[in-house]
Amino acid sequence: MIRVALLGASGSIGTSTLAVLRQHREHFQLVAVAARKDWQRLLPIIEEFRPAICALEDTGAAMALREALSRHHADVRIEAGADAITALAEMAQVDAVVAGISGFAGLPSTWAAVRSGKAVLLANKEALVAAGRLLLEQAHASGARLLPIDSEHNAAFQCLSGLDCDRARVRAVTLTASGGPFRTRDLNTFDSITPEEACKHPTWSMGRKISVDSTTLMNKGLEVIEASLLFNRPGRDIHVLIHPTSTVHAIVEFVDGSMLAHLGPADMQVPIAHALAQLLSTGDGAALETRNRLSLSVPPLSLASARTLEFFDVDTERFPALELAYQALERGQGACLALNAANEVAVAAFLDGSLRFTDIVSLTERTLERVDLSEPTSIEEVFARDELVRRETQQLLSAMSMKARA
Repeated sequence: MIRVALLGASGSIGTSTLAVLRQHREHFQLVAVAARKDWQRLLPIIEEFRPAICALEDTGAAMALREALSRHHADVRIEAGADAITALAEMAQVDAVVAGISGFAGLPSTWAAVRSGKAVLLANKEALVAAGRLLLEQAHASGARLLPIDSEHNAAFQCLSGLDCDRARVRAVTLTASGGPFRTRDLNTFDSITPEEACKHPTWSMGRKISVDSTTLMNKGLEVIEASLLFNRPGRDIHVLIHPTSTVHAIVEFVDGSMLAHLGPADMQVPIAHALAQLLSTGDGAALETRNRLSLSVPPLSLASARTLEFFDVDTERFPALELAYQALERGQGACLALNAANEVAVAAFLDGSLRFTDIVSLTERTLERVDLSEPTSIEEVFARDELVRRETQQLLSAMSMKARA
């Protein structure tokens, strides 16, 4: 029995992970769950899966959950605070950690899981973007196993039969992007795009922040950085194509000119199930790298219904964020860290109505011009640098707001 800790249980990754665990209780036991503050969504999870411990970042939410459970589930331990989530990720009773907390906020717990040598199902791309080299070095030192569950990276992982992307064998990896809801929208109307419009993704059901990132294609830029680190290839070998239906998730091109493409439903249960399956062992105790499979009740992909598979080059005028991400990757880890921090501030400002959609990328770019982009040498420096970048972005945002009001 593989004991699983689910971080970000109340989000879309959490929902999909629970759906997979529900179908394979004979192999997996949910022993711990964590969320930021949505304690109401943890109630049915606790009722169904009976984890031993729950952690909530928000102290008030933890108190509310403790009160709600006091009469019926006194045996469930409730912990509060960010440190509690980090501690949960490194518990001895946990074999595998699903790192589903979105944004930079997921880095501390992801780092803890890696440091503890867990199998880490990585949905939190920002952890690699901000601290990739340090995180990979820590995984090598601790023996932690990183299994990507972003749909595109898991697809490439399957096509490559692992993380081996040797140049003697592989020429390039292509990630696909749907293009979001504004792929064909008149560029002259982009100034008027609202948060509600930006969050209506055409093919995936996701949180608000990642939906906006998918609309600007910053999400794909962060995925390019993640892929470069995971597969140990330079940015120029990680390509992006617009593929509106999200049927093909990744394509691997080999040195002989042949290609392998991964096709599947636009459902996060598929990559999560694949990653979990890699933790299962054969009779002799050896894991079957990328060969194990778990059955799913996800509706199968119908190629007849899909009819055509269309791919387009990325329009850099429409999606300037992608090129900015490539530039950050070329400049190094410090620039990638700054890119992520500045973008998180910019997207939050757009979502609360204080920044125009068209200013998200420009604010991020201006921040990169003003902050330290040198390589961080420790995880402590990563956290300190992230805070400094956010502060600089906020100052620029305030200056933009004052100028707009003048």
